[in-house]
Amino acid sequence: MKASESIFDWLQGEWAFVREIPGYASVRGEARITATGEDTARYEETAVVSLVQGGTLRGTQCYLYRRLAPPLNGMDVSFCETGELFERLEFSARPEGGLEAQARFLCAADVYESVFTVDAKGRLHAKHAVRGPRKNYQVETTYTRGAKAE
Repeated sequence: MKASESIFDWLQGEWAFVREIPGYASVRGEARITATGEDTARYEETAVVSLVQGGTLRGTQCYLYRRLAPPLNGMDVSFCETGELFERLEFSARPEGGLEAQARFLCAADVYESVFTVDAKGRLHAKHAVRGPRKNYQVETTYTRGAKAE
């Protein structure tokens, strides 16, 4: 993707993803981002979670996207259940190519720090570091366009 393209428009479609939560679980799933209006979209994922201690779970997640007004290239990401803002993602060009956005979210005493990158192969990478009195973990997800989860 080129820095001049709208990330909001580019993200729409079907994705497969692999998510690692070191020490806790690995996740494989599929996500779909669908326009719900000119400047809004809905992210929905289904996944199979393989727990490190054994066992598997099935899960779903949903977010609402709202395009940021130009000249910003990005979106506000809100929780479907509450409409509360989770992250504001403002993408910009990376010196080595691709795009990057960083975000920070405070949830009670916990802090979520995120970095999203789009690489030269058109993959989206999301890294979240979660820290708080009862939380200390990282989540890394790689999305591949149009593929099916294995």
